[in-house]
Amino acid sequence: MNYEKRLGGKRGYVLVLCILVAGALWIWFTRADTTTMPTAQIVAPHTNFRAPAFTLPSRADETYDLEALRGRVVVLNFWATWCPPCRAEMPALDAAQRANQYKDVVILGVNQMESADAVQNFAREFGLAFPLARDADGAVSARYQIPALPTTFFIDRQGIIRNVVIGGSMSREFIQNQINALLEEPAP
Repeated sequence: MNYEKRLGGKRGYVLVLCILVAGALWIWFTRADTTTMPTAQIVAPHTNFRAPAFTLPSRADETYDLEALRGRVVVLNFWATWCPPCRAEMPALDAAQRANQYKDVVILGVNQMESADAVQNFAREFGLAFPLARDADGAVSARYQIPALPTTFFIDRQGIIRNVVIGGSMSREFIQNQINALLEEPAP
């Protein structure tokens, strides 16, 4: 049987062509209008961008405001008590805090959504000298788009993120080298 006979002659070709044109027109007129669609406004904080501002309570009922720490080097560590790499990193962070206690350096641990008692017990267990803030509802962690715990941001005196370390791989020497590099930069 010949192909033209199967389609019904030229009328078959015209019918197929009409269906294709109708389909193309339907796709064109029903497509989403991308000019009015909202675009993603939230960009994950990363190197060479300003660290997002926040204010959080600490374990001692103080508050920590990142903007108020401008002019100082800030090591911002997101962690949780149940996280083994976080636990392994705590002594190195604490040693760095003690070594830099008389310099313009603040090491601030931000706990992810745990109770004040859990944070207090953890600080006591490790004998931590640096402040631990509580992100009770996870809003700050969401703003920083924390991909894994621990995640640490090294922030310069102007409030600019200079390095991000994801995962528990930081030694005391690494932390101190990062702090030293930021302290060597000119103050604002």
